[in-house]
Amino acid sequence: MTSEDQSTNPFVTALLVGLGVGAAIATVHLGNGIGLIVALGQPPHTWFAVQAVVLELMMAIAVGAALTPVVMADRRRGPWLAAGLLIVLWLVMERWVAVDPAKPLMWLAGPVLGAIFYAGGAWLVSIAPKRAPLAIAGVTAIVHVVFLAVPELIALGQPSGESEPAVVIDRPAAREGAPDVLFVVMDTVRAQSTSTYGYGRPTTPVLTELASEGIRFDQATAPATWSLPAHASLFTGTFPSVHQAHGETRYLDERLPTIMEVFAQAGYETRCFSANPHISASFGLTRGFDACDKAWASGEGARQFTFVFRLLDHLGLGGVDDKGGRKVVGNIQEWMAERTDRPAFVFVNFLEAHFPFHQLPEEYLTAFQNRRSSTLQHADQLAFGAQMGRLLSDAEIAEIREPMIDMYDGGVRYTDALVGDVMQIWRDAGTLDDTVVVVLGDHGEVVGEHGAFGHLSAVVEEDLRVPLVFRYPGHVPAGVVIEQPVSTVGTFATLTALAGLDTPRTVLVQNLLRAIPDFSACEALKVEAKLPCEEDARAKAERVGQPVIAERFEEHLLSARFAEGTANGKGALVNPRGRYRTFRDGPFKLVQHDQDGTFLFHLEVGEQRNLANVQPDARLDVESKLMDWIVQLQLPSLGAEVPQVAREGQSQEEQCALCRLGYLEGDACDGCGG
Repeated sequence: MTSEDQSTNPFVTALLVGLGVGAAIATVHLGNGIGLIVALGQPPHTWFAVQAVVLELMMAIAVGAALTPVVMADRRRGPWLAAGLLIVLWLVMERWVAVDPAKPLMWLAGPVLGAIFYAGGAWLVSIAPKRAPLAIAGVTAIVHVVFLAVPELIALGQPSGESEPAVVIDRPAAREGAPDVLFVVMDTVRAQSTSTYGYGRPTTPVLTELASEGIRFDQATAPATWSLPAHASLFTGTFPSVHQAHGETRYLDERLPTIMEVFAQAGYETRCFSANPHISASFGLTRGFDACDKAWASGEGARQFTFVFRLLDHLGLGGVDDKGGRKVVGNIQEWMAERTDRPAFVFVNFLEAHFPFHQLPEEYLTAFQNRRSSTLQHADQLAFGAQMGRLLSDAEIAEIREPMIDMYDGGVRYTDALVGDVMQIWRDAGTLDDTVVVVLGDHGEVVGEHGAFGHLSAVVEEDLRVPLVFRYPGHVPAGVVIEQPVSTVGTFATLTALAGLDTPRTVLVQNLLRAIPDFSACEALKVEAKLPCEEDARAKAERVGQPVIAERFEEHLLSARFAEGTANGKGALVNPRGRYRTFRDGPFKLVQHDQDGTFLFHLEVGEQRNLANVQPDARLDVESKLMDWIVQLQLPSLGAEVPQVAREGQSQEEQCALCRLGYLEGDACDGCGG
């Protein structure tokens, strides 16, 4: 060692060790995070990623400074010992907050690869002490910039509709007296956990009031189990097998018109306010919006996917008690203060009932429980791991189920309060009663039932039965409850009918308001200009809201995390592999799986007993009805090949890059060479 080396200040050396180790591990974490964003088709979370890198560097530097005595004790070996202690500490912390500790790669990769990178850098410094540090710092910075730039470059060519209003050429004037349309999704809210639908806790007083002023559908079924396919269905009026925006493609292409486009072509201003990153151009779900607020860009809803934020939350230093809901409301208020005279189609998504459940304002986190925050975070982490493939024991499920239910109910309550804030904005403007309002869940949530947590995989009623309420005084009768099963896919046709617009022929589920019992009043209510009022209207109403179909395509990235031969530990309806199609016929629910066969359940009994072989006549009858719908609507078979969807705006070069990384395959990779 040179005399210059020996004269180096031990404190400075310790700081540099911390910076080096932190930079190496942060690079691995950043690369993994960006790879996940690209693989899942997520929009860029650049500022969130930068924050994660900076926080990890600051943490490493602070720990490095604390190791100054180790460096002082032995100037030659002390820096290496300090680096080793840092890496061991990172291993311990990663293991502590691991989503699934049983999968070592999920918590070993960062520290181990970081150690290798650090050792390589330290060796270069030893042979070129003057030039190597600057070169290493430059290369690391370039690597970080490249990583951060990849999602931004992919997003560059995507359709407009995410920041400033797009220029709409020759948009016609809206008809005189056209109402605003307010389309609110309570993300991840299931019907059975709302007081509006009979739940014992007062979770949804706002929704209950809305239902008393409008129409509530008691048995509304979502078309899918998670945000992308569910919203694509709501926006196109079709099922996942038709619009093809699901786990096997992850993008809504331009084949089908969206409800936003229909309203824009009718002269409406179209706006999107959402903290859910799935409602973005990266998934094709903003086509037809003039602008979206990008409330998801802060990354508040993605904290559990990042090591440093999971760690801060575990240490009680997170300081984040919201998933973007307050920002969404604030953005709506700002827009309302400056909006044009055009009627508006406004879509709102609140993510507050979604994972992580403990990330709530204190008032709502403690609404139904008073446990310690560490207990809640532990339960949340176990349940989050279960959704990502971690197999929980019966004892673990029993341990966390009640805390999870209590936190979930708090999230539902907070979501309901935010819906009330939005209603108040229109009420304060004096236009609420002249606004078509629909509030619904995109899908539900499993909170310990069937031995599972979360959504994505399960096709059980906890994940499919959702709230659905319409309000439009003078046009929708107040206090009506429709008990027959309906599909929320019919929301598209119902909104266009209430606004006096034509519904595209591509829509597969028609106006849900045709189910209103008192058809003698249909003309007076002006529910729909073309609503049939003849004698057999009630008979026709039996098919309103049909077919009640839900579909789940395989989540390749998710299913790969599950042990071979398992179905997330419990139950026939939560297998992460393969494809599901469910069909509701009165109290019967038929479930088809492309690998496990056919199941039949009577929902008054539950979904624990398969009646497919016990009641073969009932099974054949329900299967026959489903087949009639498949033929009538020309739905693809469950095993039909799913074409790869090329994302609009991606160049051939970008597509080929994704092919080489394994994120795309098939026809999308033709012409990319080896």
